[in-house]
Amino acid sequence: MTSLKFIFRADSSNVGDWWCPPWRYFTFKPAVIGDILDPNFTVTDSDTLVVGGGGLGSDFFRPHLERIKKSEPKSSILWGAGVDVIAQRDAALQDNTYDLYGTYFDFFDEIGVRVFSNPQRFQYLPCASCMNNLLFKYRDVKPKSRVGIYNHKRLPLFNSNNTVDLAKLDNNGNDFEEKLKFLSNFEYIITNTYHGVFWATLLERKVICIPFKSGLFSFKHPPTYCFDGQISDEHFDKAIVHENVLEQSREVNVAYYNMVANKYNIV
Repeated sequence: MTSLKFIFRADSSNVGDWWCPPWRYFTFKPAVIGDILDPNFTVTDSDTLVVGGGGLGSDFFRPHLERIKKSEPKSSILWGAGVDVIAQRDAALQDNTYDLYGTYFDFFDEIGVRVFSNPQRFQYLPCASCMNNLLFKYRDVKPKSRVGIYNHKRLPLFNSNNTVDLAKLDNNGNDFEEKLKFLSNFEYIITNTYHGVFWATLLERKVICIPFKSGLFSFKHPPTYCFDGQISDEHFDKAIVHENVLEQSREVNVAYYNMVANKYNIV
C-alpha cells in the first residue's frame, strides 16, 4: 500500500477548498487522498503527508491538525494553506495587532503557506489553484460590465433587502469555470472571500475586499479594503490591476514541487 497521502478539506460545496490541493495539478506517485475532517482516515509513522491547501490554520481545524501531529508521520509537507487566526470581524479589523500565522503548522517538516507578510515566517506559497490553465483563458476575456459581487456563501455582502443592484455569485459548489467566467466579466470585483480576491487578482481584475477575518489581510498583492462595507468612489479609485501575478504564483508552486519531489521522493 502506498505511503504517500494527501489531506485537504474535501468539501465539494466550497469551490476554493475543492480546487486547492496540489495533486490536481502536479504528478505524484500513487497516493491515498483523504478529508482532514474524516476521523477514519489513518496516518502512520511510515507515511509521507501532503496537507493543504485551504484555510486549515484556524481553531476549527486545530484538533484535526493535532491528530495528524500525534500520528508522527515520517514526513509532513504543507502546501499553500491559509490561516485565520481571528475570525471575528471586529477583532480582525484591529490595526494589525495580531500574528498572521499562529502556531497551527509549526510541526510540519516543510511549511508552504499562502500567507504573505514582511518579514515572512514561513515560505510563501500561493494556493495551488493558480496552476489551473483555465485562468489563462479567462484572464484574456475583456470585461463586459463594471462591477460584480462575489460573496462568501455564508456571509453575503448584499441580500434582497439591499438596494444595490449588481450581478452576484458566491463560492458555493465546485464549478471552477463558472466562478472564473463570472469574475472575468467585470472590471471590478467586490468580495469577502479569499479565493474571490485571489482568483480575481490572477485574472487582473481590480479587487475591493470587505474583510471579516484575519486571513483576508495576508495577500502578497493586496486588494483595496473597505472596512465598513460602504463602497465609495474612493475605493474604486484606489483599486488597481496587479499584473503577471498568475505567472509569478505558478513559478513559486513549480519551484516548491521540484523541491519536495527531490527531497521526499514523492514523484
